[in-house]
Amino acid sequence: MTKSIMKAMLWKEWRETRLKWLAFAFAFHIPLVIAGLVVTFREEARFDLYALSDSVVSYAFEFALVFQSGFLITAGLFLLAFFAVGSIGAELDNQSMFFLFERPVHRWQLLLFKYVVGAVQTTTCVGLSLLTTLTAVYLVIAAAATNVSLAGAWDSFALVVANGARGAVWTTVIALMVYSGTFLFSVWFEKWWIAVIAGAVSLVLMFYFFGQNIIDWVISKAKPNGDSINLEFYGRLELMPILAMLLISAGLFFASQYVFARKEMR
Repeated sequence: MTKSIMKAMLWKEWRETRLKWLAFAFAFHIPLVIAGLVVTFREEARFDLYALSDSVVSYAFEFALVFQSGFLITAGLFLLAFFAVGSIGAELDNQSMFFLFERPVHRWQLLLFKYVVGAVQTTTCVGLSLLTTLTAVYLVIAAAATNVSLAGAWDSFALVVANGARGAVWTTVIALMVYSGTFLFSVWFEKWWIAVIAGAVSLVLMFYFFGQNIIDWVISKAKPNGDSINLEFYGRLELMPILAMLLISAGLFFASQYVFARKEMR
């Protein structure tokens, strides 16, 4: 694969997925939109916002951290699967893949390129959404709450973001595993709706067997009593499950290569 072909393929992928990726990035901020609607239409919520001060603003940041984390590792994974299912299945279904095969590109290179581009788009969006949400909350509170200032709330914000970075690592690794599984279904099943069903079923099974572990790794250990949040225990990094998920992701990708290499193009 020459440098010019790589640039052309990168441009093709970006041109075809940029709007979908922007919609995906917006969808991962749905909790922020919901919070905005609540503050807009509920007087009690507006009163609580105005009553915040620099000394208690950390509770708002911690709530935003936990709420966004919960969204990312539950409903967010289904959004991710829906995005990933179109990685290559649509091109197999409409036979536009023939155009790429006429270029001096090996099958494994094509699939690797599409996998890497899609994985970067999805995992970056998932991981950063946690930090961008906290930043948006910080700016909105500083602008709307009369007793909160950017400088006064900075220490609380920086502390929550520093601990939230661990949650970003967890959600990124989990997202990569889900993306890799859905990518395999996208290669395996040429009809995108079949891949969507297969991805949804696999996610349901994952939550059935491992859902509690996922929630514990990211959130539950930080809320032992169900009310107060101990940031020290939020998203504590554990090497073995992270390595296991990375290995599973790699295995799913190589399975995709195996299926793709044996798929007949008509």
